Amino acid sequence: MRWAVIGIGQIVRDRFLPALEKVIGAKLSAIVTTNPEKASDLAEKYGAKIYERIEDLEDVDVVYVATPNKFHKEQTIKCAEKGIHVLCEKPMAMNMEEAEEMIRACEKNKVILGIANMGRFNPYNIGAKKLLEGNIVGKLGIVKASFSFVNLNRDKWRYDIKLAGGGAIMDIGVHVINTLHFFRPNNKIVEICAINENYGYEVEQNAGAVAKFDDGVLVLMDVSYDTSISVSFEIRGRDGILYVLDTLYQEYDGKVILRKENNFTFYTFYGENQYMAEIKDMEDAILNKRDPKTSGFEGLKDMKVISAWYDSALKKKLVEIYY
Repeated sequence: MRWAVIGIGQIVRDRFLPALEKVIGAKLSAIVTTNPEKASDLAEKYGAKIYERIEDLEDVDVVYVATPNKFHKEQTIKCAEKGIHVLCEKPMAMNMEEAEEMIRACEKNKVILGIANMGRFNPYNIGAKKLLEGNIVGKLGIVKASFSFVNLNRDKWRYDIKLAGGGAIMDIGVHVINTLHFFRPNNKIVEICAINENYGYEVEQNAGAVAKFDDGVLVLMDVSYDTSISVSFEIRGRDGILYVLDTLYQEYDGKVILRKENNFTFYTFYGENQYMAEIKDMEDAILNKRDPKTSGFEGLKDMKVISAWYDSALKKKLVEIYY
């Protein structure tokens, strides 16, 4: 398929385009950027044409939107109006109202909307989900979920509330929430009570929440821009605990460990590069006119929880989430 990218940042250069090169039949045809001089190397390498406006795009089947969060809604809608399918970076929008607008626009124009939650294609996450489907830890009671790293780029757009919409919750909390939804696809988070700490920045540095699924399973979530790098899910049932570790990094990695009393089982799962798998799934969804595995509706579910997380911290009260 003929792809375009909107934005030429690190995720495009270091992850998406190297993966696109390896997908048979996929080609970068166009680059949309307001800084065309900075994209000349990519245009030359991939034989792509540079555009400064989405409205001028030609001969493109699907667009990967990889710009600051503020622009996702407008750019997605413009692509949809041109009949171009969209794979949009996470978080899909600044809030759930914008997410709903994006979904409506894509439905109206009969284009596919996918959200780039690459963690769904990590083989360790996929393997952990299959283990949970087999009831490996018994009746679930409590899940702990964390994502943290020390963000040293504090002069970049992710620290600008007008561009990012938030801090650690928007950037990495969305991965935590999306993975929880992946592990428990038949359940929804319906309540949340949260505390955030900005440490003087415009956006939150550390954030924590207690939430509840509709079947009563409790979730303890935390995300941080200011503590050592870590991704961990601790899924506790009556018969054991499943640990899912390091599965949301951009690098292909992960660990899955089952604990039953004092016995530990380590699992190894294999699969292709998660960015390649994400691209292939999007193309297959377009060809077969189906929702991608990370659809706009999945993104909206995440945005509902994120919006409630911020609302709870602001109001200092428990917030209910409606679907």
